[in-house]
Amino acid sequence: MVRPTLTERRAEELRLMLAQTASDIFVADGDTSATVERIADAAGVSPRTFYRHFPVKEDVVRPLFRRSSAEVIAHLRAAPADSDVLETLVSAWTSQLHEGSLTDLERRFLRLMSTTPQYRLRWMEVDDELCDAVAEFLHQRIALGDHPLYRSLPAYLVVQATRRVFDYSVSSDSGEDIADLLRDALRSVLAGVSAQASGS
Repeated sequence: MVRPTLTERRAEELRLMLAQTASDIFVADGDTSATVERIADAAGVSPRTFYRHFPVKEDVVRPLFRRSSAEVIAHLRAAPADSDVLETLVSAWTSQLHEGSLTDLERRFLRLMSTTPQYRLRWMEVDDELCDAVAEFLHQRIALGDHPLYRSLPAYLVVQATRRVFDYSVSSDSGEDIADLLRDALRSVLAGVSAQASGS
């Protein structure tokens, strides 16, 4: 794996800073209507600098989702080969939560992302990037066969299930434990995967 250059690292830090600034403004406002000029000004950069990193305003949230995605991938790749599949998947998606729960700010941010189509699309795009890593993780632990569809489909189901859990959690305010919701959802997915793998 090629290490990023200093320039690349600084650019990524700037993108993350802009993303966090935008997130803070969106949450404070309760909507995503803040202009690029306002976000750039709050971050201490020019609108030109903003557009150098994000062609359109809605792209500004991608670094936040990509950071979370990278942490999930790192967790899966670091898991021992004999680790429990279900519990490893659950811990990968909950390891970055504060005491196993979303903070109020995270919940409000994700609710905005979930209910605003342009931003929901960015969340979905980054989630789709997780599928390769999840497919690799599952392939090392479950006999999925050689057919490309059946080797990739379980990963898509896992990622979709996790997104649905977070969608439900932020929209329902039910107070249900995210780890328990993930465990139940992923148990259902993995039961189907195991049945397919065993040929039953």
